[in-house]
Amino acid sequence: MIEFNLTSEQKRGLIFVFAAMIGLGGFYFLNSRPTLEQAAINIAEPIPQQSLATQLIINVAGKVLNPGVYQLPQGSRVIDALKAAGNQLKGVDISDINLARVLVDGEQILIGASNHTSLKAKPKKVTVDNPLDLNQATLAQLDTLPGIGPVTSQRIIDYRKKVGRINSVDELKKISGLGGAKFEEIKPLLRVL
Repeated sequence: MIEFNLTSEQKRGLIFVFAAMIGLGGFYFLNSRPTLEQAAINIAEPIPQQSLATQLIINVAGKVLNPGVYQLPQGSRVIDALKAAGNQLKGVDISDINLARVLVDGEQILIGASNHTSLKAKPKKVTVDNPLDLNQATLAQLDTLPGIGPVTSQRIIDYRKKVGRINSVDELKKISGLGGAKFEEIKPLLRVL
């Protein structure tokens, strides 16, 4: 074992050097952490590819102070996105929004839109004056036709997928369950654009 014969002055000097090293290490460690201002990301600046994996891009829309696209860290919640957008406008009810839900990259948070109101106008009822386009109709729309249930509606959708495009309303006669009187009843309610 090696023995060091150090004088008390040398011991104090070593203690001072070690204390200075620990102090400098702590100083650099604490100053290397980003401050709140440094952590705020400006969307206008390009995002390094490696940081994309640790960041979420969230669109906050509706009745907020600053609607827009925001970058938030992984694990952020709806409340974080709302705060990033400057919170909801005065008088806006957000009680129907789960503020504790974890966000998913690319999602949109819509503030102030009631669950009872729709952003799209209600579709008009299918009538002779407002016929349903067979190439655009959804399963639910087809299901509203008289005498057509979900099974036949699905057959129409499947046929459309198989042929790529329906060119004539009369093509529906090729589908099982759509012959005779049933076809004649729905024919005036359909069109092909």
